Amino acid sequence: MSLISAVQTYLKSYTDLTGKPVWVNYLGESAPEFSVVPLPGAGIVAHYISGATRRVYPFALQSKQTTHAEAERLDNSEFFEEFAAWLEQQTEAGTFPTMSAGQAATAIEVTGGGVMYEQGQSGTAFYQIECRLVYEQAPVVASEDD
Repeated sequence: MSLISAVQTYLKSYTDLTGKPVWVNYLGESAPEFSVVPLPGAGIVAHYISGATRRVYPFALQSKQTTHAEAERLDNSEFFEEFAAWLEQQTEAGTFPTMSAGQAATAIEVTGGGVMYEQGQSGTAFYQIECRLVYEQAPVVASEDD
């Protein structure tokens, strides 16, 4: 399973995203819609003597939301505050995305708060919250055929 697929499936389990579109690298014309987008910076952050590594996978949860009324804009901001709290709770509980063999998540966390990036004339806005998945990667064992 790819990391982006694991993150997408995992985020769909968040109650406030149930039944709403959660795409990868795409936001459509409707609001609300959500997208998981990989960010630069993925890679190894620590090497262990065993050959295992600690890695990070940065991603953003983007959304297109309606913004006609003040109440809608407040709801949008509250969504991201609650989402950040949910990720923190998931890390504390040890509830993480299902990953490929040899990978084990250790944290999923917000690295940048949910902010409005763009507001158009259509009464919708583009929001983004930056996050990262931290995981351990088991050492790759060479087969005898190598």
